[in-house]
Amino acid sequence: MAEQSTRVTERDVLRVIEDHLVIRGVSAERIVRGAAWKADLGIDSLDILTLTQELEDTFHVKIGEEDAIELRTVGDAVDFIVRQSDDRTADKGAHDG
Repeated sequence: MAEQSTRVTERDVLRVIEDHLVIRGVSAERIVRGAAWKADLGIDSLDILTLTQELEDTFHVKIGEEDAIELRTVGDAVDFIVRQSDDRTADKGAHDG
């Protein structure tokens, strides 16, 4: 059986963010890479915390407190998750060989 790719795409991360925020009343059209959590989307600290936890659980990555502070926009979060996933996949490949 062939191993499925575990690469996380930008679209994968955006989908989780959109699902999380739309439930909280944010219009999907407003959820774009450049949107700032508080200024553009009206997301408070508790919403950011729960979103961070959801991203960690969904993509099996760790977002430290210092990292979370630096994730000011949707695009920052997307890039961080994709980068963490790529790093994890590269590490796994290095250990498999």
